[in-house]
Amino acid sequence: GWYAGLQYDADIANAKSVLAELDRYYPDASSYEVAGFFWWQGDKDRYDPSYATMYERNLVALIKQLRKEFDAPRAKFVVATLGQTALSSASGTEKLILDATLAVGGNSGMYPEFVGNVVTIYSHPLSKGGSSNAHYNGNAETYMNIGEAMGRAMSDMNAQEGETENDSAIMAMKKIKEQSNIDGLVPAIV
Repeated sequence: GWYAGLQYDADIANAKSVLAELDRYYPDASSYEVAGFFWWQGDKDRYDPSYATMYERNLVALIKQLRKEFDAPRAKFVVATLGQTALSSASGTEKLILDATLAVGGNSGMYPEFVGNVVTIYSHPLSKGGSSNAHYNGNAETYMNIGEAMGRAMSDMNAQEGETENDSAIMAMKKIKEQSNIDGLVPAIV
């Protein structure tokens, strides 16, 4: 039966199963390091004010728990906001989720332990329509844009370890802007 945490437990068990049989899935690999995590969620929490109110606290706990669960205390984290939620018009539970997601970014100042190792991608400028509950209308460009932005942020954090998260974020944002060739596309990495 269902219980709170069922999907988390199943996902962790599946990941650990693959890692325990690494040679089965990656025949030439003899070891691994969990270097980072990606998180682009929050849709279900926006339907219930009590969940939305707790989203920031729960997201912080998730980051800490995943690092502990995989014995990866220095693992980087890239979080993306829900693509349909614009800073300029967010309200209600949508605003709670957006604010919570932005707050965990290391340069927000809210969590000093996340400076240089947690980045939030403001994904609204990268979304091509639709919403998270409609899977962005299956628009592949939305998934590619947000995935690329998240990947670049992770890559930059790993490559520039020791720099401030803000420097890494600014460089990642510049790369995305330079390569987007779309006027007015200004994804924010905060």
